[in-house]
Amino acid sequence: MRIAVVGAGVVGLSVAWRLAAAGHDVELHDDAPGQGASHAAAGMLAPAGEAWFGEEELIRLGLAGLRQWPEFAARLGEAAGLDVGLRTEGSLLVGVDDADAATLDQVRELLSRHGVDTEQLTRREPRRHESGLAPGLRRVVLTTADRSVDNRLVVQALQRAAAAAGVVLRGERVDVDGRGVRTRDGDAVQADAVVVAAGADLRAVRGLPEQVAGAVRPVKGQILRLRTESELVTHTVRGLVRGDAVYIVPRADGELVVGATSEELGRDVRVTGDGVYELLRRGIALVPGLRECEFVEAIARSRPGTPDNLPLIGPVDDGVFVAGGHYRAGFLLAPTTAEAILAYVEGRPPPEEIAGCDPARFGLAPVQTAPGAFGGAYGRKTEAEAREETI
Repeated sequence: MRIAVVGAGVVGLSVAWRLAAAGHDVELHDDAPGQGASHAAAGMLAPAGEAWFGEEELIRLGLAGLRQWPEFAARLGEAAGLDVGLRTEGSLLVGVDDADAATLDQVRELLSRHGVDTEQLTRREPRRHESGLAPGLRRVVLTTADRSVDNRLVVQALQRAAAAAGVVLRGERVDVDGRGVRTRDGDAVQADAVVVAAGADLRAVRGLPEQVAGAVRPVKGQILRLRTESELVTHTVRGLVRGDAVYIVPRADGELVVGATSEELGRDVRVTGDGVYELLRRGIALVPGLRECEFVEAIARSRPGTPDNLPLIGPVDDGVFVAGGHYRAGFLLAPTTAEAILAYVEGRPPPEEIAGCDPARFGLAPVQTAPGAFGGAYGRKTEAEAREETI
């Protein structure tokens, strides 16, 4: 089939690559490929570190996504000839004061209900694991479940792999037009199916049902990159500093990613003095050596949030699918999303773990997804089958 994919962030690129690898003709539309939230992200694959109360389904989905990453990273690295920097050391969840410690104790209980092992380190153990940690932290919990990748290497690898698989990149913004797309200049591009994976720009793509476009909102995130010649930390450090959250993600080349703010400011992507200050203040409280690191970059982008923090994955109209609203889990859920979209497009049942991601939950009339719903390879009768029935 000929398929148009709208959006070339980590999710759109993963979808396009998977569809092309399965034998479909794919055109990918984006006027700034790979430069949105995927460019700014920390690349955490951290269902344990992201676990929060009331988000049980998201935790289950994240754990399922994490299980796919080792194979996904290996296939992507082979297809692109590029190591994406998958790290397996896990995360240290840390708290500065008693209130932070109490929150982490609750998180440990939550994780145990989902079969995620954690270990509370004694007062002397944390600095044996990570000498760069601040002394006197009230709580340090080790979880080996989490992973991380270098986000920019993943995007670069996906671009290479997609191109090698035959994906054609069109550097333009488009809107949905039936089963095809239309450029902003008015040119129609025909397709058998459309997949919209436009991140925080999803609501700007015309032609989608209002219930879908209105369910995704931009959430501003500011994030920093520092560099060190010495190895400050080897685990991802996710901390609470008197209730304020921060994370520090190490890279093999000495880069340290410190993030991230979550600001309900619409499309505002300015880097602010307060944002930089707060991230540094919190990060230094956990890893004092950040004071001596080279300051490399401060960047801000909008992440696509939804009311329940679950993504939107599935059909929204005849031959039109959405893969959006991944918020902080775009990298984690990219492989799962790509497999689900491939199944939907080919008229097969999607993976069970994405059941809660049905776009219909926001008031959209359910779209028939059984084989035969979308025509062609979706299962609509061929001319020969129709003639046979007539006979």
